[in-house]
Amino acid sequence: MKYNLHTHTKRCNHAQGEDREYVEAAIKAGFKALGFSDHCPQFFPGTEYYSYFRMRPGEFDGYVNSVRDLKKEYEKDIEILLGIEAEYYPKTYDRFMEFMKPYKLDYMIMGQHFVGNEFDKDSFYAPRPNLDESLLDRYVEQVCEGLRRGAFTYIAHPDILYYKGDPGYYRDKMAELCVCAKELHIPLEYNLLGVKNNKGYPKPEFWKLASEIGNSVVIGYDAHTPEALLDDDAFFQCALNLNAMELPLTEYSNLKFRKV
Repeated sequence: MKYNLHTHTKRCNHAQGEDREYVEAAIKAGFKALGFSDHCPQFFPGTEYYSYFRMRPGEFDGYVNSVRDLKKEYEKDIEILLGIEAEYYPKTYDRFMEFMKPYKLDYMIMGQHFVGNEFDKDSFYAPRPNLDESLLDRYVEQVCEGLRRGAFTYIAHPDILYYKGDPGYYRDKMAELCVCAKELHIPLEYNLLGVKNNKGYPKPEFWKLASEIGNSVVIGYDAHTPEALLDDDAFFQCALNLNAMELPLTEYSNLKFRKV
């Protein structure tokens, strides 16, 4: 069954197209299920800082209503799910979950773009190249702590941290992440957008390790345009890469939707 749970909207300020266009592209591409998971609002205390890459709280009702209206309109053609992509920030997690609870989302995926709480002075943007072992330590610790909170269906681009230091140290720390995800029965996402745009992930060394540990895997389109959902060539390339590493894809029916 063809599905994608990693779909953005223009509300995040770096995606294009109307919500309806994503649904129609998914139907055209033969998807049986499409999950919207745009970058969610966050609540940063005592600061004027706000992320440039996510919707604001005032936009969330419009997002929810749009997706649920489309779900009803297209119910005979495709299953549509309402989700979000969220970082795990220890300082704001409880406030964030308090905000989300009344909406009864279908799922959340973790997309950990920052080490730390983003608005803190010592936070670090994960895709930025670094040689700092402590950043790798903190990233793995933060991801595993977040996964253990029990709200995330899977982790998007788990290999997003761009560590350029000792390969052995990278392997040891990422083994901790992979083991944590496996023990919690949380799949790892092989990111199709990363493959298309040569973002530095998926990292072969990470996925070789995931294969050895036996993690479950999903392919996430990370769609920022409706046309991205029509890219069968990129999907087949991802599937071939995973097959070569003996990493089977998780069937949609086997996903555990941890409702928020």
